[in-house]
Amino acid sequence: MVTLIVILGLLQDVPAPPPQPPPVRGDRFQLMVPQGWKTLNDGGFVLLQHSSGASLLVQRITRTVRISDYARRQAERIMTPLGFAKLGEPQYFKGKQDESVQYEILGNRLAEPYRILYRVFRRDSGYFESIYEAPVARFELLLTEAQGIASSVQTIIAAPPRRTRR
Repeated sequence: MVTLIVILGLLQDVPAPPPQPPPVRGDRFQLMVPQGWKTLNDGGFVLLQHSSGASLLVQRITRTVRISDYARRQAERIMTPLGFAKLGEPQYFKGKQDESVQYEILGNRLAEPYRILYRVFRRDSGYFESIYEAPVARFELLLTEAQGIASSVQTIIAAPPRRTRR
């Protein structure tokens, strides 16, 4: 009897975990966004910006026949406006149901060196791309978090609600 009272007393003192922020929705997908990231756009694509200046774009893409060819074309497109840009070697990942190709891009934006991680991946029956961009000096700080956000993509059936103009 005494142990039951002690256990009930301990359960009452346990604070509830902080509430999870609601998922951000894109075009038939959603993803979780941790604190420190601000949603600049949601709907067709999701654009996030961190308080440190880093940014992450996640969007659904149409199905592609060869994911490696698509990734190469898009990585070259992304590096075009950068000054002194260099495209890294592709990295391929394949799991039971997932497949991805990623490129690292180095270049200058307004004379500041930037590093970009471009990734195309297949999740369930959908194809997505993510672009994580940050100044070289701060790139590693949020890399794991940005990859976690992009990996949290979940396909949903319904399209996002229409935004109303104010």
